[in-house]
Amino acid sequence: MMSDRFELAAVCDMHEQTARRVAAECGVPAYTRVQALVANERLDAAAISTPGDSHHAIGAYLAERGISFIVETPMAATLPLCDALIDAVERNGVKLEVAEQYCRDPLHLMKRQIVEQGLIGDVLRVFALFQTDGCHIVSSLRMFLGDAAATRVGSVSMNSPIPRVNANAVRRFDTEEWNLQTMEFDSGATAVTSYSNLYHAQALGRKAKTLFQIDGTTGSIVEDAVHLTTEEQRLDGGGRATAYPIRTVTRDDGGTAVVERLQIDTDPPVVWENPWPQYRTNASGLAIVEEMDSLAQAVAEDRPTRYNARRARADIEISMAAAESWKPDRGPVDLPLQSVTDYEERLHETFRSDHGCDPLDLERVVDVFFPEL
Repeated sequence: MMSDRFELAAVCDMHEQTARRVAAECGVPAYTRVQALVANERLDAAAISTPGDSHHAIGAYLAERGISFIVETPMAATLPLCDALIDAVERNGVKLEVAEQYCRDPLHLMKRQIVEQGLIGDVLRVFALFQTDGCHIVSSLRMFLGDAAATRVGSVSMNSPIPRVNANAVRRFDTEEWNLQTMEFDSGATAVTSYSNLYHAQALGRKAKTLFQIDGTTGSIVEDAVHLTTEEQRLDGGGRATAYPIRTVTRDDGGTAVVERLQIDTDPPVVWENPWPQYRTNASGLAIVEEMDSLAQAVAEDRPTRYNARRARADIEISMAAAESWKPDRGPVDLPLQSVTDYEERLHETFRSDHGCDPLDLERVVDVFFPEL
């Protein structure tokens, strides 16, 4: 997929067997050190899919050598590490795309279009009972609010002992870690999210149903339906809304349900057209196509990327504020943050303990993850 936009040049993995196996499958060279990859290949762009606490250093290493890149989430683990990466990217004029997929889901893109067209009026609140938290959910919330800036974040958390739950080979729990977050934005809107590790694992019946609701001044979007009102319905009809399901229209392509469009059958209809119908992929695959298309256009045409470092940093800052607000003696946290939080300091100290160097010693961090052989 997307072979019309990208040509794979090489693969790099510190585990030699993995690198050689994947490289052989793709017919490209294999490397076990990013330093050797950069020294021997001419790269227009790279994809960073390494552990999250290495993203900032490997990204900065590529940026210093003039290579644009897409990086998996999180862009970096803390705001100081985000800032180190942003500095390297902006000083060297390279492009950075963050592989945040939730806000690129076709259903969310359709909802954004409905909001932007003013069908539900001004957005007042967003509720999310979802399978993930942090920058993943925040990226979608802020998208519906026109990337409004957060002004205050509050949280309550609850760690509850439970009988052992083995959700899978990796996710094994004897504690449920639950939190509720409220976020206030400069647009006047508020967002509320709820998450637990068992929602994520879909264990004990948690997340049997999701809730994603956007309340506006004249209507709402609830999951995959849009509830709209006329003035007559609001004044003389008890405020009852007319529900319009968001329909997904697909075509069958060799057993793959390729999305052609999403629409609601209002008069006139509201339609989100798939900009990439040439790719044989389903709805979830389109989120990947969107982020890769963003990187390709940015590099080839010198455009900004769509989910860039500044946008990602704003979402991570909200997550850092929420984590700070979890402390028993701490109430809501005002934004922007004025200093490094205790939570971030703990992450930095854990990094030093785990890897034997400071996370801001970028050259050494690269060597941790791609050591000299």
